[in-house]
Amino acid sequence: MKRFPLRELLHVAAMSGMVLAAVRCGGEAPPNVLDGDVHFTDQSALLTTNRDALRLCVREAPSLSAHGSRVTERLGASLKAVGGHPDWAAARFGAKTPTVEAGCPGPELALERLEPKESIVGVGRTTKPGRFRAVIHVLDEETADRVLGERKAERAASEFLRVDDHMLVEVTTALVVRESYLDDPEFTSRWLTQVVGLQPMAAGFQRASEDGALPGVLGDVVEKPVTDVSVMGVKKPSFEVK
Repeated sequence: MKRFPLRELLHVAAMSGMVLAAVRCGGEAPPNVLDGDVHFTDQSALLTTNRDALRLCVREAPSLSAHGSRVTERLGASLKAVGGHPDWAAARFGAKTPTVEAGCPGPELALERLEPKESIVGVGRTTKPGRFRAVIHVLDEETADRVLGERKAERAASEFLRVDDHMLVEVTTALVVRESYLDDPEFTSRWLTQVVGLQPMAAGFQRASEDGALPGVLGDVVEKPVTDVSVMGVKKPSFEVK
């Protein structure tokens, strides 16, 4: 059984608690637990034991649906392109075909101003994370101007799963994006790549540097007891130091 050395990539972003933690490579994949307790796992970039495939869901602005923007189809093509990422196999998404599904459970489309590294677009803290690794909100230009300002896209935490009494880990990521940006190669290689847990790349998935680093699981880690208040559009849970 061939195993690769496990190297932790700990990229701590100031003021945010964001980390990149390496995914273990090689060996047998753990059995998928589809019922019962759900746990965090670093055996796969899917991050939780109740996920057996890479699934994304899409929530789009009503005006886009009315005009036949084919958002889900276009994102499906982009996700297929992400399969060309050099770390795709190491991320161990499983043998099933990755999918993009129209419609998402949980909170409605993001309509409030999104603050980078602060906003939560989703339920926040949960004991039962959903089967979707990422939730994508696609906005028309008018809505995007209100939510994103001048930005083309922004990621945010969606669901946190408790690891122990003092740590929550982001296991589901939200991506809020302008519809007009979906077909830009940069969207696929930078943004869509990030929300499925891979390192963002230059267009065409060319590495910025060949350092042999393993893929990272992109997410936030909260390391102190937190409050139960965590819903779409609010800032990340405040710390309650004990």
